[in-house]
Amino acid sequence: MDFFLGIDIGTSRVKAILFDNAFQAVCSATENTRPTLTSGGYAEQDMEQLWQSVLKVLQQIASWPALQQGKLKAIGLAGQGEGVWLSDADGQPVGPGILWSDTRSSELMTELLRRPGLDQRLFAETGTQLQPCNTSMQLCWLQQNQPERLRAATYLFFAKDWIRFRLTGHAAIEITDASASVLNQASGEISSAVIEELGLGEVKPLFPPLVAPDEQAGTLRADVAALCGLPPDTPVAAGALDVCSAALGCGAINDGDIYTILGTTCCTGIVCHGRENVSQHTRYVTHTETGSFINLYPMQAGTPNIDWLQRNLSLTDDLQLLEQEIATIPPGSGGVFWQPYLNGERSPFFNPQAKAGYFGISQQTTRAELQRAVFEGIAYAIVDSLQGYSTDGDLYITGGGAASATWLQIIADCTGRTVVSSHFNELSARGAAILAARSVGALHHYPAPEQTRYQPDAQAHAAYQALFPVFLLLRNQLQPVWQARHQALQKISQDKK
Repeated sequence: MDFFLGIDIGTSRVKAILFDNAFQAVCSATENTRPTLTSGGYAEQDMEQLWQSVLKVLQQIASWPALQQGKLKAIGLAGQGEGVWLSDADGQPVGPGILWSDTRSSELMTELLRRPGLDQRLFAETGTQLQPCNTSMQLCWLQQNQPERLRAATYLFFAKDWIRFRLTGHAAIEITDASASVLNQASGEISSAVIEELGLGEVKPLFPPLVAPDEQAGTLRADVAALCGLPPDTPVAAGALDVCSAALGCGAINDGDIYTILGTTCCTGIVCHGRENVSQHTRYVTHTETGSFINLYPMQAGTPNIDWLQRNLSLTDDLQLLEQEIATIPPGSGGVFWQPYLNGERSPFFNPQAKAGYFGISQQTTRAELQRAVFEGIAYAIVDSLQGYSTDGDLYITGGGAASATWLQIIADCTGRTVVSSHFNELSARGAAILAARSVGALHHYPAPEQTRYQPDAQAHAAYQALFPVFLLLRNQLQPVWQARHQALQKISQDKK
């Protein structure tokens, strides 16, 4: 039997999943990574530790007995987007990787946005406005603050592209990843507007050649194969940005398809055919499917809201027990709202000073209501992202949060859409494996995953429709409060010096 391997390079973990030729998962391996979050908005990753995590999951996959009787046909990768991953000519890191959640460039971005029309000119080429998470902004910050790192580097990569370089020795960056902030979406080349407007001429030589997601981008090096136990010279596909790979993996490939990734970021995407149909009110990226794009609404924090809840408020860290408790609470959590902005926010609105919090607590509020409100807060945020789009169409859900049936029902009730969840939820890795198969001409039909459908309850949906305007009003009214809080804390910090 032929097998295809999908490797998903996430923010907090690395996962490798082996698929058979019907794209059913047959085994998997996971390693947690250790991103470093520090004051000043720094979010970094030890690149060597990430590489060792990749080797560990590949070693576990290689030990699977049935693989010895079959053939590993190809490997594909998916990975977290944005960020800056610098290496020398041999792939050795030049400092830590900068993650998509890094906001150190916020002040610099504010300065740049004083230039009249800059944001519009960049959006016209790249499909995104300036944000601190953008690779382009992070490069600007490095150029001003750590130019020695850029001078020491030979290549600039995205996370999965650096891992692929270490696997194959072939340097390239892939189009869907580049499309997040540095690609001219019309020409398919690195954006001249980004290079010229942001003064990145000296950085441009660090960009390796661009490759398509289903293009072969090298083969597994003999020395790496020996380390992990996989066959040398196995073809390695370029792969895709995780949000694009997940869209492919869950089946969101048709015009108007909608999907949400319930992961570290809660990211909602709307597929559109042709650039003439993209939204001007958000960012968009290139899909894995030729001629298609994805309007993206990537929040700063998705499942970390649930992590916070279980760590600080819930009496159990067992998600199933937590689900049972919140399932007993009627929609609306007794009028309690949770604002899910733990790490600031970038979409569907931008405010790095935004913060999470409860509103509507009374003496009668219960712990179960506080817990359910957190799940509802993210559901409201999905509704927020979908404002202005047709109310028709199903909503595909993927990511770790899709394992919660109660949460999926809340999302169905809140959005008023049928929620479609695959029985297998690691759909970014599945998309990477599909791209691997395409890269070697082994995909003969699109394999639909097994799915469960959650229908919205009319009464619950009516309740959420009545409450959503309050959620929206609250986050709009909090904008100056968040800013005032930030300024007050800045003053306190300065006074201590």
